[in-house]
Amino acid sequence: MSAVSAAQQPVAVIEGRDRPALTAWLLLGPCVLYLIAFSIYPLFYSLRLSFTDLTAATGTGNFVGLANYNTLLADPLFWNAAMNSAIMVTAAVALQVVLGVALALFFDLDLKGAWIVRGILLLPMLITPIVVGVMWRALLNPDWGMVDWTISAIGITPPDWLGSVGMAMVTLILVDTWQWTPFVFIIVFARLQGLPREIFEAAEVDGAGPIVKFRRVVLPMLMPAIVFAAVFRAVDAFRSFDLIYGLSYGGPARGTTTLAFFSFQNGFQFQNYGYAAAVAYSMLIIIAVGTTILLRYVQLRPGQAR
Repeated sequence: MSAVSAAQQPVAVIEGRDRPALTAWLLLGPCVLYLIAFSIYPLFYSLRLSFTDLTAATGTGNFVGLANYNTLLADPLFWNAAMNSAIMVTAAVALQVVLGVALALFFDLDLKGAWIVRGILLLPMLITPIVVGVMWRALLNPDWGMVDWTISAIGITPPDWLGSVGMAMVTLILVDTWQWTPFVFIIVFARLQGLPREIFEAAEVDGAGPIVKFRRVVLPMLMPAIVFAAVFRAVDAFRSFDLIYGLSYGGPARGTTTLAFFSFQNGFQFQNYGYAAAVAYSMLIIIAVGTTILLRYVQLRPGQAR
């Protein structure tokens, strides 16, 4: 009896040790399969695709090395899209950060009924971007849009929101700011609510006015949240496609064609799949380099910047 128990004991120990690992694999397995099927495989497939000349017309997909990237660097349409992306990201994120911080400071005053206004303020962020684009395209319609009708009713000639090159980019920036300023507001407001009030009281006792208190006390303590929100929004705005698709479709005269929309056009409209993949990977490189530089040299916590 004892010999049988001794023989069975190592098996039981091994089975006991393997059970947590087996459970972990059973739980993580679906997630791993999902990542492989919908993230890792498309990533490597599109990388291979960027080194081919695959188009819908030929269907061959011959290996051409860096030919797509060389064509890309010499393509004025690519550089126009890159410039549009830079303008949109810089202007939209700057506006969203300024307005988000201002809203956070305003609602920190704890005014009566502020919770209702905060709830309404978050609604644009909950709408799908393509729906936002179509909605604002209708509102800004020069013939029957509510915005132009309201402006005309007060005796002012409304601008050509989506009909002129310069104004179309301004409109895109304003619509993106309308939708995503609440995101910056949430991040900054949450950080502001978590700050110790004793520091503000000590600054007031020392005679610091509102401006000095904001510059020397509040802003440095809010900087981690501001940087996080700005980096997150910059990456998201850089790859924004659905808002442009619904609002302006890259026009007029490619005035709102960003890199994401340029890649879409080459892949799904012109069916030049290899070139579209090269544009998409150039975006990946730009995002990776930009975020690495920001996270390395921007101070998120005291003493963290290098």
